[in-house]
Amino acid sequence: MTASPSMPSPTKKRALWRIGRGRSGGSLGCGAIARRAIGLGHGVLVADGDINNPMLSRMFPPEGAHGVARPKDATLETCKTWLADTLARALETQSSIVIDMGGGDRISEELASESDLGHFLASCDLVPTYAYFTGPERDDFEHVYRIWETDAFKGGDSVLFLNAGLQRNASRTVDPFKWLRNDPRFKAMLQAKVVPVDMPALTCMKHIEEVGLTVFDAVDGKPGRDGRPLNPLWAHMARKWLTDFSTEMEVEGVTEWLP
Repeated sequence: MTASPSMPSPTKKRALWRIGRGRSGGSLGCGAIARRAIGLGHGVLVADGDINNPMLSRMFPPEGAHGVARPKDATLETCKTWLADTLARALETQSSIVIDMGGGDRISEELASESDLGHFLASCDLVPTYAYFTGPERDDFEHVYRIWETDAFKGGDSVLFLNAGLQRNASRTVDPFKWLRNDPRFKAMLQAKVVPVDMPALTCMKHIEEVGLTVFDAVDGKPGRDGRPLNPLWAHMARKWLTDFSTEMEVEGVTEWLP
């Protein structure tokens, strides 16, 4: 399916908001999207609000050009203040922003509902993109569908990332989302112009993390914590994963919706 993106003016910035359960690949996907923006020379901040999993902060440290200090705790009031300060910084620097509040989405939903998030972002010239991440398990999809159906995240464009890396079946020859593509709830999302994007499995991730690297460290050819080069097969697989994921986003026509 090819998207028909809204066509913001060239000066419009994007606010991409990750939605999905923990360990759904959301941080990895957001990291790839942020890296793409940086590679294109786009101004972007990467805001890691996930208290339990600082993956994005490791990829884009707060002291770096694109990083943001994380909130001190996961209370609604702290996260609300953190989000307000982070959005103010994005507006001040005329940057797009990638926001990851972590899995579970309780804080995200409350913030979105309380602040009328989509319309607020649009009023600040930040066009919202809601990035839903799901694995092939039914409860993963039911989680994101429930959130989508509440209409808490509205006033923007929506992408549903289908993370094949979470399939429990070891076979890579079978489409793990075959059941989902025939599900009436999935079809309802398509009818509402939510665009699905296949996210390939990064099967070498554990080998990369074992030596203290991120996937982007592997792509860039950085050595592990022991100073030794990463196994060239893992580096090759990381580069292929990033290329394949970028291609999927281009094929589905959602790149106009990204920072």
